[in-house]
Amino acid sequence: MRLFLRASVAACMIAAAMIGSESAFGQAGTLDPTFGNDGTSLTSFGTNGVGIIDALQLQSNGKILALVASGANVVARFTTLGALDTTFGNEGIAPLIDGVAVSMMQQSNGQIVLAGTLANSSGNFLAVQRLNANGTQDTSFGNTGLGLASLGGRALGVGEVVLVQPNGSILVGAQLEPTGRRQPFQVMLARFTSKGVLDPTFGSGGISVATGSSGCTALALLANGNYLVVSAQAVAEFSASGSVLSTVTPGTLVASNGSNEPLSSGSVFQPNGDYLLNTELFVGEESRGHNCSVQVFRFTETGAADTSFADPSFHFIGVGGPDIEALPLAIAMAPNGDIVVAGNQEMFAQSGDTILNGLARLTPAGEVDTTFGSGGTVANTDPTPSGFAAVVVQPDGNIVVAGITTNSELFLSRYLGQ
Repeated sequence: MRLFLRASVAACMIAAAMIGSESAFGQAGTLDPTFGNDGTSLTSFGTNGVGIIDALQLQSNGKILALVASGANVVARFTTLGALDTTFGNEGIAPLIDGVAVSMMQQSNGQIVLAGTLANSSGNFLAVQRLNANGTQDTSFGNTGLGLASLGGRALGVGEVVLVQPNGSILVGAQLEPTGRRQPFQVMLARFTSKGVLDPTFGSGGISVATGSSGCTALALLANGNYLVVSAQAVAEFSASGSVLSTVTPGTLVASNGSNEPLSSGSVFQPNGDYLLNTELFVGEESRGHNCSVQVFRFTETGAADTSFADPSFHFIGVGGPDIEALPLAIAMAPNGDIVVAGNQEMFAQSGDTILNGLARLTPAGEVDTTFGSGGTVANTDPTPSGFAAVVVQPDGNIVVAGITTNSELFLSRYLGQ
């Protein structure tokens, strides 16, 4: 069932003339009819299909990059109006080298760096590859296009995060599974040079493994050359040479990643070094069908909870209750400091489950922004009731979300920000 009504363009223009706070197309939180087909763009990848969208990012010219996997292992680029950009890759789609890329970051020269995993007869590896600005493979990177860091027989946990430094060096962070019972998760950091080879000045042969952090959901480079490694709400500082430090000290961020990484547990750095975490809040035991809401926290760069932040808890529609679960899947920062959370909400019932796409906007102080959508949130079933899995905010405040349809198509939708 459609849970919000989007007025026609003509009606929205009339309303805008009567209500000065609305844009020419409608109020914040309604679909932008100038994007795609009436607000949504659908892309099919043929028999390969799409199972996961791993990252969504904007380029400096406003074009949109989408990293998709599980079947189609590609980067797709879209114009500002939501159409495939035929000047990129093969008619808008750039295939990747074997392996699964789950994290993406752009270089200042327009090249695109991707990180993930690769398994072959020699073992399991963290892998990085690079696309040229036009979507072709950079075969001069690494060994015929790939840079590899051995996992040393270890198994990876959830997700990988890539950070491109201003000097072109590439840092990849990942979670390593415990080595045995009652042993901790660890973080693995691998640093590659701008040419895609492991940097021997970092860690041991370019690799550092430490228990100072139990994984990696966001990375940042400090002005002193040290790194901040976030794992959900915890943070650790590593030296420029890859050693974990005993304390985390405030510093100036010069680069960061972690935003728009759906599989990265929802961590994102703010410009001042604080970082956000969006997570689910269960009432009672965590299990299928319990009351669950979305909650957003903010921490200082030293890992202390920011008591000035509202720590809001909300559902994408309604007030929740038993057999209702609202789940966050992605988080992004707007240029004005607003915070956008995307995900889904599922209602369990004997007659069948209902899943809604969900979107919410918070003020910089963490309050639900009641000027957006319906009391601060949007919930609908278009174009598919599977949830918004990735989100970015444009410089003008408009919001682009992405997900996968039940027909294994990639969808992009754009919502008005003001």
